[in-house]
Amino acid sequence: MAVQVLLILVALVLLWLRPLITPPPMPAADTDGILYTMLHSALSTVPLLAVIIAMLLVLAEGVLLNILLSDMGLVPQTTLLPTLLYIIMMSAPATTITPILLVNAALITCVHLLMLRGTLLTIPASRICSVTALIGLCTLFYIPALALIVSYLFVAISFRLYNWRDIVSLLLGFFAPYVLFVTILFLTDNLSAWWSTTADSIGRLSFSIETVETLPLIANIILALVAVASIFTLWSKLGEHPVLWQKNASSVMLLTIGGIIMLFHTHILPIDHSVFAIPFALCGTHMILPRRNVSIIGRRKQHLWIYDIILILTLAAAFVC
Repeated sequence: MAVQVLLILVALVLLWLRPLITPPPMPAADTDGILYTMLHSALSTVPLLAVIIAMLLVLAEGVLLNILLSDMGLVPQTTLLPTLLYIIMMSAPATTITPILLVNAALITCVHLLMLRGTLLTIPASRICSVTALIGLCTLFYIPALALIVSYLFVAISFRLYNWRDIVSLLLGFFAPYVLFVTILFLTDNLSAWWSTTADSIGRLSFSIETVETLPLIANIILALVAVASIFTLWSKLGEHPVLWQKNASSVMLLTIGGIIMLFHTHILPIDHSVFAIPFALCGTHMILPRRNVSIIGRRKQHLWIYDIILILTLAAAFVC
């Protein structure tokens, strides 16, 4: 455990040392929600503070996600690999406060609420309302986070949450965060401007490719290939686990669908890996950790270096990005 903690701290320093020395500005785009716009106005003048806050948030989110996954039995309790993989994916695209960093903080709470415990194979209506309320809050930070509703609908199908009570809970939860903000905007005569900007952002799709140097682009693609391989690897082996484990793992992995949709509201290349950080923390852990069911010790030792190379390659690609 001590070695794992040391490795995480070393990786964090390697990935964040450059932005700490030369702090990048906080990004701003037409797809930013009203809450992120307010935060951008407050912190854009002190980029170093934004970098420090972002670094601490990435570390805290990685640790909390690791605790959640291990408590639910989705990863071994003796590994901190989910924390490391989450830090790698979040640090590769940006090293300051971004809308996705704030969205992922809410999504980790969503994952916690969607986890099944005991013998129940579904969740109560109160949790549905809480999950969709958090998704609604995400859209106030990043408008394309509306795509996360698609991920939730797939989870709802898996949990058989499609009667009228579940649908009402979904709608009430999603629109709950908007009540206060719409009221404030209405009283300050800013409702029309906000609505026109939001509607334009929702309907805008972008297939642009930004100009990137060759080496960072190759590293970006390598990270994407590792993420895709890990997701397909775990998805193909879901049937080897109990039904409760499958449903909990699927709740995490289905966030990938919302992430893919969100990519179409920004540039396609380089890929923003932060939208896949949560599912990759789970899937990458299962791909990189050596299998425990290998009966031949020699064979296990012989192939152990493959997993080390994948991990080192992933970390190196994130550093180059």
